Amino acid sequence: MHARLPTARFFYNSAFYPLAAALLGGAALSSCGGPDKTTEKTTAAASKTPVAAISQVSVFVDASTGMRGFMHPNAPGETGSQFQRSITELLSNINDQRAVNQTAPSYYFVQESTAKDPRTLRPTTYAELSNTVSEGIKNPALGTEMPTMLRDILKLQKSKPGTVSVVISDFIYAPPDPKQTWKVKTDVKDALNEASAQDLAISIFAGTSEFRDKFFPGNRTHFQVLHGSRLPYYVWVLGQPAAVAAAMPWLKPLMGADFERVSFNTPAPPAAVFEHFGNVGEWYADKTGSRQTQPLTLHFTKSLSRQEPAEFVLGLDLTNAPTTEAASLPTKLQLDEAGTGATLAKVWTARDEPKAPSTPALATYTHLARVHLERLPGRKPATVRLVLPRTQPAWVTKYTTLNDSNIAAQGPKTFLLSEVLQGVQDYYDQTPAGREVWALPVQLQPAD
Repeated sequence: MHARLPTARFFYNSAFYPLAAALLGGAALSSCGGPDKTTEKTTAAASKTPVAAISQVSVFVDASTGMRGFMHPNAPGETGSQFQRSITELLSNINDQRAVNQTAPSYYFVQESTAKDPRTLRPTTYAELSNTVSEGIKNPALGTEMPTMLRDILKLQKSKPGTVSVVISDFIYAPPDPKQTWKVKTDVKDALNEASAQDLAISIFAGTSEFRDKFFPGNRTHFQVLHGSRLPYYVWVLGQPAAVAAAMPWLKPLMGADFERVSFNTPAPPAAVFEHFGNVGEWYADKTGSRQTQPLTLHFTKSLSRQEPAEFVLGLDLTNAPTTEAASLPTKLQLDEAGTGATLAKVWTARDEPKAPSTPALATYTHLARVHLERLPGRKPATVRLVLPRTQPAWVTKYTTLNDSNIAAQGPKTFLLSEVLQGVQDYYDQTPAGREVWALPVQLQPAD
């Protein structure tokens, strides 16, 4: 019998953070004192550092019979399903990348491998793919098993470094033998092992849409005809961490309130140290030109003590983070003090900062974090890290069912979703991404 995993096991310690790995610029050097409005304008005006280029975007759409309920014909005047509206806009954004990346986007239908056509990934065109999404699947194929799909996509991605793969499917998976559902998470993990966990970022977007057609349960019972019930669908974005981060601008159709997200191995949010806001002690930040260096580096020009401590405030931009992540940051953010004795004195939203109206630089950031420091260990540099621990997103439990035989009565749920995502978690368990949503390092250089 299949059993739900304990909550404490799922995701070691919120959710997705696929943002550009760019740290915003800083202000002029400082020692101590309050806000300097003139100097702080430099921080607000500084631009982000360039992100790694994406060599190509590859799109894979599951066009099996089970997906036909999301991609159906519409009568004149109908607006199309939520799936059709969101995915059509997403495909258009991706198609625009042909003028930006080294190679034009590539498009594929995902289908079952047969003797007549052994390909699980059938090349197609933007026009055919977009029309299929908007007009409906006219000739649905048999579906391929999720682990096979993921494995073949990663094999193709491996042959094209810098590629970002976008996979669109209902991600319903159960082994052909119902007695083997207990190993769903292992099957997913094994498929992902086609790539190195250190070099692969995965961002998963979950949405719901009206479904009008035959629904084929994951537990392989008889199909059920649905007439507009909402069901989940998913978009997985896979690639090297910097490439997935750089993909965020054209993933905007998936970043609204209607979507949930979780991600692994993605960079920390854009951040900077304010040198003339809330700072205590004598220190300055490294810069290259007008931008603060990466990782953020602070040089202390005077020894520290309990009587003469130092404090610095970081700005964090969570504009593109999931709403739940941004809302929980003040209570969830932690500091890895690396033997320095540093403490995270306060985390708060920029809009709650009383001095925000008179400090233009704060407008660039959504959150602020104050670090208090009373000593540095020896004369060697030390690195502290702001860490957002990984916890189980509430929506995973909400969207999971162990029996989808009567899905119309259950609401939007996916068969064994928690097991599928546990497989992703297990894949990353031996890396920091298995424990952290993201980590922002700050290097501390002691006085000579």
